[in-house]
Amino acid sequence: YNSPRWTAEILDCSMPMSLDTYSVCAYGCLYCFAWFQKSHTLKGYLERQVRSLDPAKVIGLFQQALLGQDGGLPKSLAQFCPYIRNRYVMQWGGLADPLDNYEKQHGVTLLLLRFFDSIDYPLSISTKGTWWTQDDRYMSLMAKHTHNWHVKVSIVCEDAPKARVIEGGVPAPDERLEAIRRLSKVGIPVTLRLRPYIIGASEDWPYLISSAHEAGANSVTTEFLCLEARADQRMRARYEAISRVVGYDVYRFYMDHSPQHCYKRLAAELKRPVFARMASHAHKLGMRFHVSDAAGRDFNDYPNCCGVPPEWHSQTSHFGGAIYAAKHDGHVAFEQIEPGIKEVFDGILLNYAAGYNTMSSKRRAQIKGLTISTWFRNKWNDTQSGTGLTRGYGGVLVPDGVDERGDIVFRYNGV
Repeated sequence: YNSPRWTAEILDCSMPMSLDTYSVCAYGCLYCFAWFQKSHTLKGYLERQVRSLDPAKVIGLFQQALLGQDGGLPKSLAQFCPYIRNRYVMQWGGLADPLDNYEKQHGVTLLLLRFFDSIDYPLSISTKGTWWTQDDRYMSLMAKHTHNWHVKVSIVCEDAPKARVIEGGVPAPDERLEAIRRLSKVGIPVTLRLRPYIIGASEDWPYLISSAHEAGANSVTTEFLCLEARADQRMRARYEAISRVVGYDVYRFYMDHSPQHCYKRLAAELKRPVFARMASHAHKLGMRFHVSDAAGRDFNDYPNCCGVPPEWHSQTSHFGGAIYAAKHDGHVAFEQIEPGIKEVFDGILLNYAAGYNTMSSKRRAQIKGLTISTWFRNKWNDTQSGTGLTRGYGGVLVPDGVDERGDIVFRYNGV
C-alpha cells in the first residue's frame, strides 16, 4: 500500500504529510469520507483485502532524509525529505485507522512506532481504537513521548445506541473516553476529535466535551459532516442508514443547504453559530478549541486545526495560518506565509505530488509544470476558486488591495 502521501487539504493543513498503515479500516463508519473514493479506485477495498505499507520503505525514507542522503530515493519519496528534515509533526491515520483491529492482527504500526521512537520523530495519531491503550507494548512507548506524540480520539456523540449504528464496529463512546483517560494519565496530550459533527446525533456535544475534559483531553477539534453529491447506490444506502438514526433525509438536506457542487459541506451560516457555542464551552473548561471546517477556520486557537500543542513544530504556512494571522492582525499578505511554503514544497510539481488527486487528464494538462509553491500563490490570488481564500472559507477574508508584487492583501471579516 502506497504511503505516505500529501493530504487533499494541503492548502490549509498544518500536517500535510499523512501516513496510513493499512489500505482498509476495520471499522464500518457510515460517514467515512474515504469510502467513496476507495470503493471506486482501490482494488480489494470492498472485499476488505488488507494491505499494509512497506515499513522498510518508510524507515529508509526517514533515515535518508534525516541524513541528507535522499539523492537515491525515487521522486515519489524524495519530495517528503524537506518536510522530514524540518521535523514537522506528521499526521498518522488520514484514510484508515492505524490502531484498529487489523493492527491487533498485524502489528505494522507498532513496528513503526518503535522506529519513530528511536529517531524521536513528532507524530499526531488519529484513532478510534481503544485496545492498544491497555497494551504495554504501545503505552510504554507513548510514555516516552509526552513531548512530541499527540493522539486524537474520535467520538461523534456520547449517545451509545446512535454511535453503534453510525460507527459500526467502533468501541462505544464511554470506552473511547476511557482511552483518553489512560493516555492522559501517562502524559500524552489528547484531543477530542468531534468529527464529523452530524446534525441529529452530535447535539449532545456539551456533555461529550465535558466528559472528554474530565478524562484528561486538553483540546477539541470539530468539523461538520461532508457529503458526496455523486454518491452511487451503495453510498446512498449509507446515507439512508444515517438518516434513519438522525430522523431526517441527510442527503436531501445537504443538497438543499450546501452551495458546493460535488462535495457538500453545508452553508457557513448553519455552522458558525455552533462553532461559536462550542468554542465558548471549551474555553470555559480551559480547553483549546480547533476547527478544520473551512467555514470556521477563524475559530481556531492555533493554525494547527487538529489540536497539536501550539509549542510543537507544525507547519503554519498555509491558508489556515493566514486566516489565523488576519484575525489577530487585521490583514494578511501572501509574503507572510510564502517562506514556509517554499521551505517544504518548492520544486515539487503538483502533477507528481504523492497521493494528491489532480482529478482528470485535462486538469493534469492544465497544471503541467506547476510547482506546489506556485499553485499556492495562484490559489491565493484566484477570487473565483471554490478552494481559494476569497470564496472557500465562509467569507472571513475579503480582498483589500494588493501589495507591491501584485498579490492580494486580505482583510479579516469574521465575527
